[in-house]
Amino acid sequence: QLLSYIGSIAILYRENPFHCFEHASHVTMSVSKLMSRIIGPDLSQEDMKDGDVKAMLHDHTYGITSDPLTQFACVFSALIHDVDHTGVPNTQLARENPKLAEIYGGKSIAEQNSVDMAWDLLMTPDYDDLREAIYKTPEEESRFRQLVV
Repeated sequence: QLLSYIGSIAILYRENPFHCFEHASHVTMSVSKLMSRIIGPDLSQEDMKDGDVKAMLHDHTYGITSDPLTQFACVFSALIHDVDHTGVPNTQLARENPKLAEIYGGKSIAEQNSVDMAWDLLMTPDYDDLREAIYKTPEEESRFRQLVV
């Protein structure tokens, strides 16, 4: 279902010079690489001798190493961050699509629309198993949503 979801997200991206699926792919790969550098920092032999490596990594990464939901939310957010982006700034988008601007109170219109479209897709029955793999409880779902937004 993850592959299907990514394919569906790709279709929701518009063909424009910058805010396209190719850009989202690059951002997603960059975030993934950055996360791997954060999660697995280079530790010296001296660091390894100083005690609990897990605790050190947890502190060093502000808890990201011990939180797979946060890790996935970061990569997921990178993937969806420009879904349906028209390629114009929000001020122009508000003039071209006042109904959409009204929905989001004129604030971060393109960005909020991207999150909503991707979230709505994730909530369809086609992705029941994917959602279950991401979160198990309503509390985890709420936290995931909060991390993505």
